[in-house]
Amino acid sequence: MRWLLGCLLFFGCPRSQVAAVDADASVAQVAVIDAGPVVTEARLAAWLDWQKALAALPVSDAGVDAGDVMRRRARVELTLLADAGLTIEQADALEAVIAAVVAERNVGKLSGADALAQFKAGLAQLSPEQRARAEKAISDLQAKAPQGSLAAVEAQFGSDAVRVVLSREAEVIKAWDALLASGR
Repeated sequence: MRWLLGCLLFFGCPRSQVAAVDADASVAQVAVIDAGPVVTEARLAAWLDWQKALAALPVSDAGVDAGDVMRRRARVELTLLADAGLTIEQADALEAVIAAVVAERNVGKLSGADALAQFKAGLAQLSPEQRARAEKAISDLQAKAPQGSLAAVEAQFGSDAVRVVLSREAEVIKAWDALLASGR
């Protein structure tokens, strides 16, 4: 019964945590994870710096065992992450918010502006009466459902987190696209 109480206290109480970054003694580092907000301007800047550093790494090592290359790259990535001042948990949490914001923005672009432009181009082929009804329907739809709404993302992660990501939206999208393209 004591172990159950210990587990409940351990997993149920907010606290600062200590996480080992790598079990390998040559790169063993310990980082304190604070209980503050997941997304801050400083953490986003650190994540962007980490992404730039990762993008600068060589793609492969020819003639070297693939397992050795992967282990070496993992250690280098962890070192770069620590150098950026982030923990794995912080990077993962940032990436969850970033992925949600970028996905919602992309959906808004695809289903919103592009679709609307195509629809409006098609209006020219309609009779004046049909065009008037279609334009009214578009206007009503736009008034009811603003495109690119991040309300669901804000509800999940908080409006402050979304605001921070959007403050550097172009950089974040570029880094996110590079991350996805690299297959990491």
